[in-house]
Amino acid sequence: MIKATIQNSPYCTEINFPCSETELSKKLGELGVNTEHLAPMATVIEIEPYELSMLADCDVSLDALNYLGKRLDGMSDLEQKQFLAVLSQEEICGGWGLKNVINLTFNLPRYTLIEDTDDLERIGRIHMLNVRGALSESEYNDSEWLAEEGMKLLESSSGIDTEYGKIYVNKEVPFEEVFNGITFPGYYCEPNSVAVVEIGYSDLAELVELPCEDIAIKKALCRLGADSVSNCKISVDSTRDISDEWSEKISEVEKTKDLFGLNKMLKSEDIRLKQEQPVSMFHKEISRVLGQNDFTVSESEDCINVFSDGKVAAKIFDNGMMSAPGDTSNDAYFEIKKIAETVSEYCSAYEKAAPLKAEDLSGKYRCLSEFNGTVLAAKYNADFGFEFVTWDRTYDGKAVRHGNYYGDYAAAKENFAIRSGLVDSDKLFDNSELERIQKCVKFAMENDGNLHFDEYDELKKLVEKISVSIPEQQQDNSPKMSM
Repeated sequence: MIKATIQNSPYCTEINFPCSETELSKKLGELGVNTEHLAPMATVIEIEPYELSMLADCDVSLDALNYLGKRLDGMSDLEQKQFLAVLSQEEICGGWGLKNVINLTFNLPRYTLIEDTDDLERIGRIHMLNVRGALSESEYNDSEWLAEEGMKLLESSSGIDTEYGKIYVNKEVPFEEVFNGITFPGYYCEPNSVAVVEIGYSDLAELVELPCEDIAIKKALCRLGADSVSNCKISVDSTRDISDEWSEKISEVEKTKDLFGLNKMLKSEDIRLKQEQPVSMFHKEISRVLGQNDFTVSESEDCINVFSDGKVAAKIFDNGMMSAPGDTSNDAYFEIKKIAETVSEYCSAYEKAAPLKAEDLSGKYRCLSEFNGTVLAAKYNADFGFEFVTWDRTYDGKAVRHGNYYGDYAAAKENFAIRSGLVDSDKLFDNSELERIQKCVKFAMENDGNLHFDEYDELKKLVEKISVSIPEQQQDNSPKMSM
């Protein structure tokens, strides 16, 4: 949360951001500004957290400051520390204004924050996730490699001391201008929204979450420079899990452009009642997946209890957080944690994803990712869980073809990475190739009497690493090679 004292001479008032349009209008009245102003500006006198003090004595857009407040509210604890650590160092952000402060919220991977310099593996994992954006399962669990990367970072001596820890600038990660200083980048933050609609005008676009206060739509049109919504292109970016009938009604706005009429309709009590979900998607899915992995679960009022060997091994809460009544270093807790992280990842991605727009597509799929003409999509069924699929776009981009279907999220991601060209398939080994390599390595371990202890140990680690990638039913511990 941002707490600021705002002045429109001679009036001053204190505002907490983020705030609703109603609350902001009330504060504008206290400042002697028209409460219906579509682009309100004021001078910042004081501001908290203090790391934002570069905005003091500056005239700022109150809507932009409100947007920044929403971005901060959506950050994890580590991300907030990362953000504040960067802002606390003038040598990194000297001369920044509100535009770049907002852009920083989209560019946190450029900066690695290390709070504890003792755990090299954790340092390496945090840093490589920042630099690469994602790690494969084998990389995520490769303790030796992660510790080496952590040591490299510490030995670089490029860290800057802050009260939050050491901050490192990853110069290989570019600082991208996501916020142009005019229109706000799409960001879903309203838990009670029914639909998200994109308003396009000229080469600009804004997202509005409906239902909302009408002034929010008017402000979006103002930032786009559009005189009327009738001059804009309207497209439904996403809807919550509602009936097909209501989805069709909402989609009509793309033709009618009656955005204010749709907003009024979605404010009705009947629509709101249909959005209430007694059990979250994550709650249902994690229970289903844990059951498939031979864990017993029982649901209490605020969490899911997961049992292993008749004892509670973990408690999983609706936000994905976990706790354990006992030892967290055992294999059961580690397996449960991996499952929970994976399910939380794809449930979160699905809830934020827009509907997949493609002609002649049966089923309500959402687009999780798209690159180089390849689509990664998902469909959810409350009874059977998720179906993941990768497709190629047709030449004109209007349809999809050649679908590969998966029940496993990791397999779907791997196929998407290869199919889209994000990963070079020539640099990968399939399971049969890995199995042959593993047999050769095992044969060398058992029959090469010239191996030194260190060489044998390295080969042993290689066998273990390959085992992680080969399905259990394919593994055979005895070498088959003959001379």
